Parts: sequence; structure tokens; C-alpha cells
Amino acid sequence: MQGEGNIKYTYNNGLMAKDPETAAMNFLRALEKLLGFVKQEQEKIAEIQKDLPILQEVVNGTWSKESRLSELKTELASVERKIQLSITPETKEEPNEQAEKQKEAPDNSENIIRTKGVHLPRGVL
Repeated sequence: MQGEGNIKYTYNNGLMAKDPETAAMNFLRALEKLLGFVKQEQEKIAEIQKDLPILQEVVNGTWSKESRLSELKTELASVERKIQLSITPETKEEPNEQAEKQKEAPDNSENIIRTKGVHLPRGVL
């Protein structure tokens, strides 16, 4: 049998006694045990309440490394900006170099075709 609050009647494997006197005594014994259970729960609550101020301090406190973390994030952002600035001029030069290489590439392919004697259909080059 199970009552409110998940408290189970486990005396005699949860079976009620057939004798009325024994059945009444089992109920009284169960009520006597309740005082012990209440006392145990009160002790658990007292232990938890001792730790409660410390835990609240931890939860409400500031992280000691928070300021260092914000400094590192700022430093990271500045380093990333420097890297981006150093990369940007190179990318502007690269398209010019690529355009020059593309101009040279068709000449090279025509030279290769002429020297090897390869015949390609019209419109390929």
C-alpha cells in the first residue's frame, strides 16, 4: 500500500493482518514509526540549511576570472583586426597578379598547341 508523499506501508509485505487486533496494532506501530521518519527528515533539512548560505554565496558571487576573460576577449578582437588589416592589402594585389597570369595562360596554351601540332576544333581557344 502507498499513501501520500510516496510513503509505503511495507510491514508484512504490505498485506494487512486478518486478525483485527493485529491489524490495529500494525497501524499503531506504523504511526509510531512516523515520528522517527519526521525526525530524520528534520535532520536532513537542518544539514541542508547549514550549507544554504555558502551555496547562495557561490551562486550570487562573481566569477574571479571574469575580468581577465573580458581583457582576453578585447585583446583577441584587436589581434583579429590586425590580421584582417594585414591580409586586406595582399588580396587587392592578388587579383592584378591573377589577371596577368590569365593573360599569359592563353599564350602558353597556344604555344603548346603550335609546338605539339595538336588540332582542336574551332572555338576551343
